[in-house]
Amino acid sequence: MKVTIKDIAKLANVSVSAVSLVLNNKPCRISEEKRELIKKIAREHNYTPNINARSLVTNETKTFGLIIPDVDNIFFSRLTKAIETYCRRFGYALMIVNSDDEYKEDIHLIDLLSSRGIDGLFITVSNSSYEHQEEVSEALKKLTIPYIMIDRVFPDLNCSKVYFDSLEGAYIATKYLIDHGHRKISCITHCSNSKMPYSRYEGYKRAMEEHGIDISEDYILLGDYKVKSGYEAGEKLVETAPSAVFVTSDMMTFGLLKKLKEKGLRIPEDISVISYDNLVNEFSIDTEITSIEQNISLLGTKASELMLNLIKNKNSQPKSICLTPKLIIKESVKKII
Repeated sequence: MKVTIKDIAKLANVSVSAVSLVLNNKPCRISEEKRELIKKIAREHNYTPNINARSLVTNETKTFGLIIPDVDNIFFSRLTKAIETYCRRFGYALMIVNSDDEYKEDIHLIDLLSSRGIDGLFITVSNSSYEHQEEVSEALKKLTIPYIMIDRVFPDLNCSKVYFDSLEGAYIATKYLIDHGHRKISCITHCSNSKMPYSRYEGYKRAMEEHGIDISEDYILLGDYKVKSGYEAGEKLVETAPSAVFVTSDMMTFGLLKKLKEKGLRIPEDISVISYDNLVNEFSIDTEITSIEQNISLLGTKASELMLNLIKNKNSQPKSICLTPKLIIKESVKKII
């Protein structure tokens, strides 16, 4: 049978309010002896606080919500772990939901989590939300709790954001290929339109244009950040025969590497490869891939710190934190003389 603070109060011969104050480490006018007795009784009876009852008093559930696009994606699963681990240290539970990278699910899940009484919301929007920014933004604006956009952000939405500079990361990756003599550079990307102004494709495009290199339409291959799309893009890549390829997601790189191996193509002898996220090498048994690294732990920590600050300081102004990615050089890029 679960013990309550009323039971503890009766056993300690003190008031219920005194028990509540002691167990919540609040100031209370009782003796140190009584204070220790209350804690001893609570320990012996394995007392755990009733969160629902406490929330009625504090108007807090000590719960955050997190919306991610794809739980199967290694990047998002590790981001989830980073946020959950940090928030748990401060007594917060994390309610995690998956949008399947669909903007309609973003909107639905914002409402769903809000109705569950969460204290704050972390959200990485779906890629399709960039085609429907107004609708998703309106759903976020209606929230009466703090929310933070993580990784994928709407530049024009006035809210707290924590993200990596994807355009800069892609520019660095593409320039590295160019500096190694490559001109026929393919790009496997999720999106090649202007609705994502800070997209990785835009970084690739900027580097190519700055160096006066024409971008062949045949070299732009679309995927969806999933392994299968990288595999399918690999088939077209083999047909166009570029000297190098920049893949904007490790998940797509997994698929590409499988296709290249099936075709008997070697890295970097037959084709140079740069990826994004720097997670693929943990699972590599062949050539390690040069990649843009995003420190996922830092991303999750910064977002969590910002959320706790918003909770503590209700009148805080929205804050935007842009983190810098870096190039991790391995063995997958061949220098063309």
